[in-house]
Amino acid sequence: FWRRRPNRPGRPVAYAPQFHTPRYRTLANAEMVLLTASAAAAASAAHGGEQVFRYNRENFLEDREQRMRKEFAERKFRVAQAELWREDVRSFVSLTEKKMSLYLLVGVLLLSFNVNLWVEGRLPEETPEWLTMGMQIAIAVSFLFLLLAVWLAMHAAVCAQAYQTRVLTQLVRLPIPSWEELEACRTSASDFERLEPRQMFRVPLLRGRRQQEDVARE
Repeated sequence: FWRRRPNRPGRPVAYAPQFHTPRYRTLANAEMVLLTASAAAAASAAHGGEQVFRYNRENFLEDREQRMRKEFAERKFRVAQAELWREDVRSFVSLTEKKMSLYLLVGVLLLSFNVNLWVEGRLPEETPEWLTMGMQIAIAVSFLFLLLAVWLAMHAAVCAQAYQTRVLTQLVRLPIPSWEELEACRTSASDFERLEPRQMFRVPLLRGRRQQEDVARE
């Protein structure tokens, strides 16, 4: 491998490498193979890291989209539930209103009969005075009772309608989301950068679970 150079007067013996010997060629080939293998391994590792990064990012975005759809579906269910509650309130109040309307109709009819009896209902002339007085008192009391019943039926119907309006406008409202709640459901792609590097390059089925829910809670 090394060849002895010819001596010159006043100079020490020197050796020069032989680049065309079989041994040097073998070492050069081995070095080239190692460099090629190292470059191939680095390229494979970079490609694998890129694929794992893309997989985790796509998985993150897919999970965020499914979470947003779940939030919207849950809000639709809440709106449907609130509509059922509002329908129940209308049913309860309408029951009272229908009853009061029937009571009012019957009370007005009886009141008209009472007035007719009071005006046109006359006793014979030989009827004792105490009996005539008792009849007048009974008709008057019944008139006052029926008038009070009609007034209370009207008052109950008006109160029921007022209570229905108050409940529907103040207590049982549709859960319409605010701007802050809608903004909380949205997830931007930049949120993936908030994950830890070990989660960004997580190898499926080999490392721990992803920490996306922690990022969403923040």
